[in-house]
Amino acid sequence: MTLTLVHLLPELLGTYGDRGNVDIASWRLTQRGIAHEVLTIHVGDVIPTNADLYFLGGGEDDAQIAAVEILAKNQVTEKIIKQGGHFFAVCAGFQLLGESFPASGERIISGLGILPIKTVAGSPRSVGELLATATIPIAMLTGFENHSGQTHFLQDLQPLGRIEKGIGNSPESKVDGVVTEQILATYMHGPAFARNPELADWVLSRKVGALTKLDAPIFQQLHDERVATVS
Repeated sequence: MTLTLVHLLPELLGTYGDRGNVDIASWRLTQRGIAHEVLTIHVGDVIPTNADLYFLGGGEDDAQIAAVEILAKNQVTEKIIKQGGHFFAVCAGFQLLGESFPASGERIISGLGILPIKTVAGSPRSVGELLATATIPIAMLTGFENHSGQTHFLQDLQPLGRIEKGIGNSPESKVDGVVTEQILATYMHGPAFARNPELADWVLSRKVGALTKLDAPIFQQLHDERVATVS
């Protein structure tokens, strides 16, 4: 079986280098000899609904709105979920999976409604290093956040991490991201998989099963050094 990774709409959701998550995921699969392909889906391309793992990155207001309009067509995201696809979403990609998110001019934009969350405008902007204790069995999470939206759960959901430093979803929630059976989302840029190799492996393992440990301790060393610096 060949695993299929899909990088969705990089020209719209590619502002903060989140393409790196796709590259890191592919590299870590290659190092283990796991057969896979990477599909980059641009504006105007047909979006496959039977792939394994879909990546959504960060973007600005107008690009985010354009992305949600494309992803809402023909119920493509609902079909992906129904066919067992997983999402890894960052920042704007996280927000657009919810019920609604804010845009310039005090607009409220309807999201895809896949996650029971809503995002509202917040002030001041959340910018800086983020450090969180993971709610999944991996090391401390580290990333860089840059967002003005504040995300609130509309149901009882599992966050990805509990904030030690930074803002995350919102100042009052003191958590970052969300974890469901098929979605893992976060506000961490960096890219998140480059800064958190155990997170990359955990997300991949949900599709391919338990992974052997890589003989590349430098990645975990860099992660640990970043955690120490931010702390």
